[in-house]
Amino acid sequence: MAPHKQSHPVGLGSGGKPNGLYHHQPSSASMAAAKKPNMQLIQADHELFLQAFEKPTQIYRFLRTRNLIAPIFLHRTLTYMSHRNSRNNVKRKNYKVDNLLFKVEKMRGEQETHSLASNLQLTFTGFFHKAGKLSQDSENEQNSVSLEVLLVKVCHKKRKDVSCPVKQVPTGKKQVPLNPDTSAGVQAKLSSYPSLLVPSSEFEPSNSHMVKSYSLLFRVSRPGHPRTQINGLANGEIHHKEAVNRKRRSSALREEGETTFVAQMTVFDKNRRLQLLDGEYEVSMQEMEECPVGKKRATWETILDGKRLPPFESFSQGPTLQFTLRWTSDSADHSTAPVAKPLATRNSETNQDTRPSTLRATHTPTVKESVNTDVQTRREQVLSEPRQKLRIFYQFQYNNNTRQQTEARDDLHCPWCTLNCRKLYSLLKHLKLSHSRFIFNYVPHPKGAKIEVSINECYDGSYAGNPQDIHSQPGFAFSRNGPVKRTAVTHFLVCRPKRTKPSLSEFLESEDGDREAQRTYISGHNRLYFHSDSCLPLRPQEMEVDSEDERDPDWLKEKTVKQIEDFMDVNEGEKEIMKLWNLHVMKRGFIADNQMNEACLLFAEHHAAVIVKRNLCRNFLLHLISMHDFNLISTLTINQAMARLRLVESQSEASISDLPGTLSSTKGFLLAGSVCTCSVESRLRRLLGVKSAGVLQKEV
Repeated sequence: MAPHKQSHPVGLGSGGKPNGLYHHQPSSASMAAAKKPNMQLIQADHELFLQAFEKPTQIYRFLRTRNLIAPIFLHRTLTYMSHRNSRNNVKRKNYKVDNLLFKVEKMRGEQETHSLASNLQLTFTGFFHKAGKLSQDSENEQNSVSLEVLLVKVCHKKRKDVSCPVKQVPTGKKQVPLNPDTSAGVQAKLSSYPSLLVPSSEFEPSNSHMVKSYSLLFRVSRPGHPRTQINGLANGEIHHKEAVNRKRRSSALREEGETTFVAQMTVFDKNRRLQLLDGEYEVSMQEMEECPVGKKRATWETILDGKRLPPFESFSQGPTLQFTLRWTSDSADHSTAPVAKPLATRNSETNQDTRPSTLRATHTPTVKESVNTDVQTRREQVLSEPRQKLRIFYQFQYNNNTRQQTEARDDLHCPWCTLNCRKLYSLLKHLKLSHSRFIFNYVPHPKGAKIEVSINECYDGSYAGNPQDIHSQPGFAFSRNGPVKRTAVTHFLVCRPKRTKPSLSEFLESEDGDREAQRTYISGHNRLYFHSDSCLPLRPQEMEVDSEDERDPDWLKEKTVKQIEDFMDVNEGEKEIMKLWNLHVMKRGFIADNQMNEACLLFAEHHAAVIVKRNLCRNFLLHLISMHDFNLISTLTINQAMARLRLVESQSEASISDLPGTLSSTKGFLLAGSVCTCSVESRLRRLLGVKSAGVLQKEV
């Protein structure tokens, strides 16, 4: 019986795979396991991409902040940023030093006589107070409140004045609607609301008082309104009675139950800068007796969920005063407000052509000084030129793959330092020269421009600033006041080709892949020197003094003495010799063995008097013998050093013998000294090879 053979159809395997190959159908679990490593690799690669661009971005953001505080150069002085320079050097040809006094006197005269050429018009749309809901029996007199506007002038303080004199000038009284309906269908025309005009003559400086600042004081009086709520917060009956009695005592001329709310707004600050522009305003009012008018500092607060902020609650609960402010030159309703943008957006300069009303230089009022006419007309011409709106696309590439694309509409600001380049060529030139840690390639785009950003692998990341700043103490980065001495740093330009006309073609990606254009053009050295003994960096003010001459600074002397004092296995005499010897070696800089003979002789010459005075001859002799045991000095050096000590000792004996009554004590001292040094003499006798003790005794 033939064996049974198992076969499959031709072209189809057991797994259903063509060509007779077995194929295993993967399960869903194996597919998920295969996708999971791929996702991890993608996430890891994305993290590497972010890390590669994060460090240069942080560096350039830090440099931006530092350049704002202490700029190294001005961008308007660069050749590709010449459009940022609004100065004209034509007048320098006819410049004379003699004209300085005339210009200063003329400027002062214009500043004193100059005034605003526009009036301040206030149109009040209503006074809102939720506590003041009208009853059914109220008549027309209850539908409005009395508003008084005063112009407060704060003058400069004189010597005899304790505080700054304040002048309050009444500008008028108006009846303002109380809680008017602000729905869309009920809104009335602006001309139907009460209006008040503050003439420009009120802002002129007076002869008697030089006004420092101007402010508006709003005072709202509401008759017949019981004081039951203040800013939406109810008081108790007891407090209400006490408040009414206090009110009657403080203001006898005021009607019973009358409530006064006040608010103050600054028009011109102490620097003569305008603070109120054209617009609609809503002012939070405060009751006069509870919260008198006083200047408070503005603070920034973070709004958190559930956090109670009384300043914001006052706008929702009242009382508030709404009005419209306009600067007008006459009765006609056209604005002449100064061109001031305290919160201007980044694109405000590029969009000024769509707002021609802000470009009227002839109606621009100023308080401090007038604007030169030729400069202003030139600014009008520059601003009136049509500007092409561009869309800048930034494509960040990593490992030759585009990872992220951002879009900036009508924006020619640098993304890293927020510099307004105003032109596409200037932006590309700035990116290439100021942010060389990246490589920027310009690609034309039908809607604007596309800039490819990649990491510059050839960038020299060595520190190019002051070397001492690296070792400076933290926290003193911006504490430098005035000029300081810096280390001489040499920079020379390696490559400076002929300057070509500005063209966007220089920013296109090169086809041959030449990396020469991406290298650093400036090279040089930033040398930082260190002290040889302490290894501390050499400061700029120490460059002129050789650090090798500073072998014995005071702190090192003190440290050496303290270390010797801590020794426990030596006596006091040996400690004194060690102190003198170490300080002597530090001062002279002896480091080699062949210098020890000279060191011992100099030591005996300069410190012999101290050794004799402190009775350290025996200790010094032991020190010399110990150095001879290590073959550092010869016996001749010992003889010469001890001879120097004997000479100083004999001189001291002669000076002592001249004094009466000291001979016996001196002899006793010498006898004790000879007894104490007998062991040293015997060792020295063996060392010098002296056979006769009498000869040694004679020499000693």
